[in-house]
Amino acid sequence: MSNQKTTTRRTGPDDRLIGLQARAALFNLLAQAFNYPDQLLVEKLVSGEFTATLNEWLNVLQPEAAWTDRIAVMERKYTAAGQNEAELLLEMEKDYTRMFFSSKPRLVYLFESVYKEGKLLQESTFEIARLYYEAGLNLVDDFKLPPDHIAVELEFMAYLYFNELAAMKKGNKENEALAQKLQKETLEKHLTNFGRTFAEKVVAHAATDFYKIMATVTTSILAAL
Repeated sequence: MSNQKTTTRRTGPDDRLIGLQARAALFNLLAQAFNYPDQLLVEKLVSGEFTATLNEWLNVLQPEAAWTDRIAVMERKYTAAGQNEAELLLEMEKDYTRMFFSSKPRLVYLFESVYKEGKLLQESTFEIARLYYEAGLNLVDDFKLPPDHIAVELEFMAYLYFNELAAMKKGNKENEALAQKLQKETLEKHLTNFGRTFAEKVVAHAATDFYKIMATVTTSILAAL
């Protein structure tokens, strides 16, 4: 019989803090990815900042993920010498517009209500808006997109993880519990099913590596929560 002892790694407060940081950062990146592409996003891709941040936090949550090699390929492509930012932005704008706006029939919808109820501004739209309000967010001031837009729901999750992190550091159990409650409701009632369906369609229809990879990351992260 072997005398070798099996040890189990214990997770402490520091591990939880790092996990919350990772979730907040990753959901923020996903929200950036599925907003309409802009110059700032392209600059982050060309400089390597976007993929470096993505890899850093994915390695915290899912260090064995098979698709990390694809992120490395994407990074090499976008950070290559001579990369033209204007051309890259145009390429992303064309792909985004084709998938989400101009295709007939529409290839991919950005709004939860379309997947759940078949059209825009339905009950699920107002349900997710209620969660934003419960979190203390003012829709008029804080959101430029409809409440059930995929990027808004992803950004909301980043906000909730950040709030839980801040509450935990301050020892504010009430705010910590509220953030956890809203995370659970958002995922279970809204984002998990919506996000996976959305991501599957993006993988199927995207012409650019960026959108295919970010959709794959979305599916993986939602499946792990």
